[in-house]
This record gives sequence, C-alpha cells and structure tokens, in this order.
Amino acid sequence: MTKKYNKLKKIGSISHITSTNKLIVPSNKTPRIGLIVVNKNNKAIGKINDIIGSTKKPYISIKTSQKFNRINVGETVYLPPNNKKRRMRLRQAY
Repeated sequence: MTKKYNKLKKIGSISHITSTNKLIVPSNKTPRIGLIVVNKNNKAIGKINDIIGSTKKPYISIKTSQKFNRINVGETVYLPPNNKKRRMRLRQAY
C-alpha cells in the first residue's frame, strides 16, 4: 500500500530579510538547493538559493520570486508535498 502525503513540510520561520530581498531561515533540516518554498496558504514564495552553516543547524537562503513580495519576518515557510526533486543522469561512455 502506498500512501500519499499531502502535508506541508515545515522548514522554519523567517529570521530576517537581506538587502537583496533574500529570506534567511534557520532550520533543523537540510533541504536540496533549487526546491520551491511555499507559505501556509501553499503559495510559492521562491526557491532555495543557498544553505549556510553546519548540517545540524543550517541557515537557508531563499530567493523570492518577483510575483510574491509580501512576506514578513516570523512567518513560517514550508516545502510542498509534490516538490519535484532534481535528478542527475549518468552518461555511460561506450
């Protein structure tokens, strides 16, 4: 039996916004770079741009999209359940 998870995965709360409009979020998890980040209403905020710090307590830098610019410090951000993960293809040399 396969079970689909439709729950949002919490990343953390926004600690501050940089001068270049990137959101900094302290987290307990280390997500992949390039994944889409959403708010509690499942609206896309932006993409994970960089991961800073240790692997146990990383800080995540989120580059906001130009469409979404209304976010405040202290709001919680999430990963959507249907986030497409990037995969690398291995090329075989023959």
